Amino acid sequence: MLPNWPKVEIDCQSIVVQEFDGKLFRDSLHEHEDFEFCFVSRGSGDWQIGGLKGRFRAGTLLLCPPRTLHAWNSDAVSQNSEGVSAIVLRFKRDVLGASLFRIPEMSGLERVRNAMAEPLQFSVSDRDRLRARLRSVERAQGVLRLARFLVALELVAGFDFRQVSDREGNRDSLNARDLARVQAVKRFVEGRFRTEISREEAAEMVGLDEASFSRFFRRAMGTTFVDFVASFRVRHAAALLGNRRGISLQEVAEQSGFGSMASFHRQFRKRLGTTPDSYRKAANSEVLAP
Repeated sequence: MLPNWPKVEIDCQSIVVQEFDGKLFRDSLHEHEDFEFCFVSRGSGDWQIGGLKGRFRAGTLLLCPPRTLHAWNSDAVSQNSEGVSAIVLRFKRDVLGASLFRIPEMSGLERVRNAMAEPLQFSVSDRDRLRARLRSVERAQGVLRLARFLVALELVAGFDFRQVSDREGNRDSLNARDLARVQAVKRFVEGRFRTEISREEAAEMVGLDEASFSRFFRRAMGTTFVDFVASFRVRHAAALLGNRRGISLQEVAEQSGFGSMASFHRQFRKRLGTTPDSYRKAANSEVLAP
């Protein structure tokens, strides 16, 4: 997910779908515990999955496995473009458990399920039908959501697909050492984001001086270290607002590492386009329509 997209945590749901229309994507590398499909219906830009980079455009469908660093950044919006429109579907590993595939009716999904351990890129032959099926998952609740997800996945399984690989041919792909550094910095931020974090500390941890670290980080992550930390804190705050109704905004700000309410509100609005209070109200609104 992107820092400026509304975040929906799936701790209480196994399948989550979000649709975005005309957005400007400015992302930094991140990972989570869920599988993630991203279908782009309009717009273009750059993607990164692990150490590989490539271009996305209308019709792109990518699958990112759990715990895989990934990021999306759209091309600059101009008078001739209206941003990116996309549908993101995230689901937990258990949704496609091994026992489910003992059922004969699931045999059509087995090929794609067995390939999901690696990032996949699909050749979408019917964009309108795919968009309609993903939207049907978004509208459903409970068992109906699971059923519609399987119907959407059955369509996806019928598309040609391949493992994302060096065939993208991007010379800027990260090598193993740089990926290890990215992972180390990410773990450092995850463990320290509630307190003050300095660029100097992060640089020293990965064996670089500050100037070299700044160049490395912008090249690898597509953003500055300060911006990455702020985005991480906003992500954490959004998760608290969506899942813990009894916590105050002051507590959310403090538990997310913001030194003041002013900074919390400013960064939250900058990255999610809304206030923390408005985000909480929207996140806690249950969609009842099937």
